[in-house]
Amino acid sequence: MKEGSKISRREFMMMAGLACTAVLSASSLGSVLKPSIAEAAEKPDVEHINDVLKNMFGSRKIEMAHVKLKTPIIAENGAVVPVTVISDLPMEKDNYVKKIYIFVDENYHPFTASAELSPANGKATLALRIKMRKTSNVRAVVETSTGKLYSAIKAVKVTIGGCGG
Repeated sequence: MKEGSKISRREFMMMAGLACTAVLSASSLGSVLKPSIAEAAEKPDVEHINDVLKNMFGSRKIEMAHVKLKTPIIAENGAVVPVTVISDLPMEKDNYVKKIYIFVDENYHPFTASAELSPANGKATLALRIKMRKTSNVRAVVETSTGKLYSAIKAVKVTIGGCGG
């Protein structure tokens, strides 16, 4: 249409009717396709924490030592849960914390975050906010430059709407 040209009320009603018909036919087609999409959403591809740990670390032993994990006991908002990982391991040239991993057992994909470190960091510390789907264990795994693994686990209760549910 040219700028400034007007359409009649009849033309407007015809165009609106065609648009409504197109929307309705697209939505009815969508309802035929939606069940398979909805089923996929109901059954997400869930990974088990033991499988994730085995895939990442193989058969290496994870010792429960040298790692302190600070989390709230109750997180009122699962979208922003503060987590701090502190390790007392040395940060020397040939013996240092190489990587810190964070896992949330009950998330669909438990591997949540990681950070690479070097001796230049001075201390093996990581502070961040993570997302938790529901009440779960939070794990921190520290990997040293020599390949040793150390861990800490804490349970965090995620409330619904901040009401302790």
